[in-house]
Amino acid sequence: MKNFITIIGAGPGISNAVAHKFGKAGFGVALIARTAEKLVKMTADLKADGVEAMYAVADVGNEESLKKALASVHEQWGHAKMVLFNASVIDVKEVFEQTWETISQQLDVNAGGAFNLGKMVLPYCLKENTGKVFFTGGGFALQGDPTWLTLSVGKAAMRNIVQAFVKRVEKTNVHVAQVTVCGYVNPQDEKYSPEKIAELYWELYNQKPGEFKNEIIY
Repeated sequence: MKNFITIIGAGPGISNAVAHKFGKAGFGVALIARTAEKLVKMTADLKADGVEAMYAVADVGNEESLKKALASVHEQWGHAKMVLFNASVIDVKEVFEQTWETISQQLDVNAGGAFNLGKMVLPYCLKENTGKVFFTGGGFALQGDPTWLTLSVGKAAMRNIVQAFVKRVEKTNVHVAQVTVCGYVNPQDEKYSPEKIAELYWELYNQKPGEFKNEIIY
């Protein structure tokens, strides 16, 4: 396939809106997530909307699992025009009831998945001097929260990882960026609806070398 995007951590919300946004613009969509049933439904919905779609199952927090899923997509469709990392896991709990074990386990997805993705795809992008690799961040990366600590720590770590990737690809045509969403995603919210956020990824995708933004704080 000539033009397609890959979404890692696919599910309802932002990734679904991005899939339909790009799909309606003529892109195929490859979905990667942990739950096959969810992926089957999302793929069927995209196809019903006239979008060519496929999926691969992976535990995003496991490097080998993610690598196999990306290899499966590559074998069938080739190299994606854009890869979006949208995976996260959350444990909402008061800070004094939280455990470091949970925080560290969820870091494997929230930050480790992003780190492993970059290591897997960016060397090829640099070799070809092209590619778009985007990440969904969160406002909790900017300040800790006593109830959403696992997500705060994960998004803060991911933000630093993405910033490191940005510096690594400086002065090339490779575009690494993150959208830091500083609100609760809600279909009824005028600002924070998934569709509004999907528009930000479309904006980033269409930026050319010399005008790249590396972070949109929204």
